[in-house]
Amino acid sequence: MKKMIVALLAGSLSLFASPTQAQSTAPSTSIEYSEKVHVEDGSAVTLYNHALSWTQEKFPYKPKTDIQVNPETKEISLTGTSKIKMAAAKASGPDQERVLHFNFQFRATEQGYSYSVGTFRVVPEEKEPTVMVLLEEYVKQLGQDRANARTRNDRRVTAQANAIASDVASAFRSYMNSQPVVKDGEVGLPPDGEE
Repeated sequence: MKKMIVALLAGSLSLFASPTQAQSTAPSTSIEYSEKVHVEDGSAVTLYNHALSWTQEKFPYKPKTDIQVNPETKEISLTGTSKIKMAAAKASGPDQERVLHFNFQFRATEQGYSYSVGTFRVVPEEKEPTVMVLLEEYVKQLGQDRANARTRNDRRVTAQANAIASDVASAFRSYMNSQPVVKDGEVGLPPDGEE
């Protein structure tokens, strides 16, 4: 009798339990790095000028294209270029390279600034440099390739794009942190005798 009651209780509980969903083991391919940085006593003009200087002189992934600067709104955007490497479909073949484009965006306010690195796009065919595929779609295609079990190109490409996003973000943040702000619109150390 006790076994029958326990079985009935267990069965009725399973009717009310939420269904379990399988977890995907596929790598996440939506890659974006964004950050909002609060700057005490900040000046939107100074922050904008710092960022503009970095994008003009220090941006690490060239060639840069689609450069747009707006001094009124204190916004900057551009497209950076890099390359990703993939293992060849045949074990004896050479590694393959593909061009990778991504967007960098910046905006300054009196409270600080925000920036992002994202919207990654791959050029699948070197002969057609204007044809681009979103990284998410390209990784999905790589995952369906028969040789992917050996090459793991879907994971390789995702890891490389993540590394690029992280590198751009850390280079930018490091540059922004290295420039002391003296007065509104000025950069550098204060002249002797001024604090």
